Amino acid sequence: MTQTTTPDTLIHDVHWEIDYKVRLGQAWTRFMRGLQNKELWATRTNDGARTYLPPQTYDEATFEPISEWVQLEPVGTLRASTIVYQGFEGGPTAPYAVGAIQIDGTDSLLMHFIGGVDLTDPDSARAQLRSGTRVRAVWADERTAKITDIVHFAVEA
Repeated sequence: MTQTTTPDTLIHDVHWEIDYKVRLGQAWTRFMRGLQNKELWATRTNDGARTYLPPQTYDEATFEPISEWVQLEPVGTLRASTIVYQGFEGGPTAPYAVGAIQIDGTDSLLMHFIGGVDLTDPDSARAQLRSGTRVRAVWADERTAKITDIVHFAVEA
């Protein structure tokens, strides 16, 4: 069955303004405190089979608790990316790039901004943001235990 858009398709204007607080828990609190100190912390399963970043308190494959922490270098490989052309209130100014990054030594992906890429030339930007590109964290000068303590990941030359 094929569905097409017709002139009578509804369009709704939606405006969200949400203020909320999130209790991070032990794993995310340790992770964020590490970022504040320019440290990247992950959790490793007790059998050493998987390393999670962002950190997990349990193994997603076995549901066993995780207690081991490992510090990692803030470098990795871009596995997927997109360029965002439509911004939103409270967010970064578009265009900007977002990527799924596999930090070296991990088995999961960290979503974060990718910076240092000229997004005004879409073909060049796509070439720089291809899967397999190496990236490195760029730290904020002032860090406050938030994910934005890493300003973005920069493409390595």
